[in-house]
Amino acid sequence: MASMRLILASTLSAALVVTSACEDTRSTTLEPVGALGFGTLLVRTATNLPRGFVNFPASVVASATPATDSVIVTLAGLDSLSIGTYTVWFANDSATKFARAGAMDIRTTRVDSTINAAGDPVITTVVSTVTGATGFRSGGSNKLFRLATSRITSAALLATDSLNVVLVSIEGATVGAAPSEVRALWARRSQATANAAGVRFGTFAPRIPAAGFAGSPTAGQEFVVASSTTAGVGSMTIVPRGRVEVRGKILIANDSNYFRPPVGYYYNAYAIKLDTTGRVNDTVYLGRRTSPYPSRTSLYESDKTNPAPDVVFDTPRVIFAMATRVSTDSLPKANSTPAWLNFGLVVVNLESKFAAEGKMGANTVLQATLPKSVRGR
Repeated sequence: MASMRLILASTLSAALVVTSACEDTRSTTLEPVGALGFGTLLVRTATNLPRGFVNFPASVVASATPATDSVIVTLAGLDSLSIGTYTVWFANDSATKFARAGAMDIRTTRVDSTINAAGDPVITTVVSTVTGATGFRSGGSNKLFRLATSRITSAALLATDSLNVVLVSIEGATVGAAPSEVRALWARRSQATANAAGVRFGTFAPRIPAAGFAGSPTAGQEFVVASSTTAGVGSMTIVPRGRVEVRGKILIANDSNYFRPPVGYYYNAYAIKLDTTGRVNDTVYLGRRTSPYPSRTSLYESDKTNPAPDVVFDTPRVIFAMATRVSTDSLPKANSTPAWLNFGLVVVNLESKFAAEGKMGANTVLQATLPKSVRGR
């Protein structure tokens, strides 16, 4: 019996030694190794995608009274461009003939808001007008544009030519006889009611695509954030979703189910810092979106090509998975103690390749609200 006691004591002592030796290199649920991780969901926002409407002339061809040939284009939700110019074009119904609009009167309405000493919002509206313009670069979530012109301002559009399509492209330094490949906004008379048609955003094509979202850049396609049907593949639900996690200095976003961006656009991400009242204080650019670990391939060119066939699909045109991984070691504004202090939001944006990279634009698609355990700890 004494021998048995010695054996048991010896075994117990050995086990304690082993356990003690493991504590420095292994973790348990009671004593985890490394910083705690805090996670939250990315949710779809009420997106501020480019939008507007076009008022067409009453007649598809020129009338005897030029005043009745006016074209009014109203636009909102545009990015400011650092290169290139928003340019308006007229086209016939089949979009085989284009004519650049000119001599536009552009009225910009900017709405700003501040909080007064009583804590109430104060709205300020500023209206500015430019005459005789051929294009513009300005944009912003708080700006509304009214472009007024006439079909007679374009020498390329004859009096007998039809005016059935109004298109807005982004042009470089040299403007050709037809719009560039970035044909992002358009309206068709055939889809109008009482000569007024809603502006569509995406990649324009001469023919109206079939219902669904299986098109290609050459075929054209209106961009939407989410859909429950996809042409060519039966019923399919495409709704972007994902999750953000902060663990110490590292922030990771893993998300999925996005439609590929229109030609000339790409997805990126930002972290937003808030002040003590919850107002936006600063933004930090988290970079272009990539495919998930381990490849982390840039998806910047997914508007026209397929850079990552493992997660980017051509039919339907969907990005199945995206990711972002950053450390505050490379982000001085977030490299606080503790890391990410006062950062309250992470957003995924759809932005123009012609806008200044790293300057947050108007078109947020998904957003995550970081918990107090991150922003206030």
